[in-house]
Amino acid sequence: AIAAAAPLIRRRFPHTRKNSSGYALDAFLRSGELLDLLIGSEGTLALITSAEWRLDRVPAHRAALRVALRTMDRFPEVIATLLSHRPAAAELLDRTFLDLVADQLPAEAAAAAEGAEAILLVDLEGDDRAALQASAESIARDLAPLAARVDLALDEVEATRIWEIRHAASPILASLPENRRSLQVIEDGCVPVTHVGEYIHFVRRAAEARGLAVVIFGHAGDGHIHVNLLPELARTGWEAEVAALLGEVTGEIVRLGGTPSGEHGDGRLRAGLLDEVFGSEITALFRRIKTAFDPHGILNPGVIVPDGTPPVSHLKAGSRAASLPADIAAGLRQIERAGGYATPRLSLADTSPPSP
Repeated sequence: AIAAAAPLIRRRFPHTRKNSSGYALDAFLRSGELLDLLIGSEGTLALITSAEWRLDRVPAHRAALRVALRTMDRFPEVIATLLSHRPAAAELLDRTFLDLVADQLPAEAAAAAEGAEAILLVDLEGDDRAALQASAESIARDLAPLAARVDLALDEVEATRIWEIRHAASPILASLPENRRSLQVIEDGCVPVTHVGEYIHFVRRAAEARGLAVVIFGHAGDGHIHVNLLPELARTGWEAEVAALLGEVTGEIVRLGGTPSGEHGDGRLRAGLLDEVFGSEITALFRRIKTAFDPHGILNPGVIVPDGTPPVSHLKAGSRAASLPADIAAGLRQIERAGGYATPRLSLADTSPPSP
């Protein structure tokens, strides 16, 4: 059935550098390996009991650039120039992100952020120190006509300092007051890199129209943009506004040829959106695959293949949030505040008596 639908799959699957939405029918067509259907299936098709990893050696040297963009209008030229140099990483910090962390920035970073619509952080890696520095300087020269400012860091210490801004938002978002929470609802959209500026402008306008604050950042070289929503929980109707924004943004992602799930998967949140993303014929194939692997529907029901539950119905806050015992709720909130996401959630419910 997958092979018979090959032309449709090639036409309807997102043409983006990343996609974790749906089952990877496009990858299966290329390889013919069942493994490609299981990768990214979010526990809906099988239980993975072990995995072997092949690791790359970390290069000996590192350099970095901080590129301030006065406007996103020239982003397609900027990213095309940058990718031609094959950077190890390229992260985008939108104006909304820069405004959030403004009070935390050291003087040099604050000067770069002043008046910028976005900042790009670029990492370069290599074993030849001289060649790496020459590459960084070449990128700086190429980007100078397109950027408001380009700062170079030619050793590990300076590169680490330039990248510190990337991590400045997490503690701020984690320590928000109880009447405002950071929600990951439209947080995983990925579009063709030439449409990144257009997508960010749309998200900003749509969120502002609904009275929702946002913080935007992402992986610039992949066209992959994360959006944290910061709703005021005391405001009447905020949940409906979040749901409406999810629908609007999904429509724009589809229009731009993108995917709502670049790397985090669909889960239950985005499962109900896949008809819009892929079309009903492709989602019918998803259901057939699910049934073939899991005929009794016991593996992560409602994930990828929807169960009819409205998309925005499992938020961690709001009127429809799951009712939890006070100690469990407090423990989950502490994990969020401290960034302790490696904490086993079952440990919060451990009621066994202490060892003598």
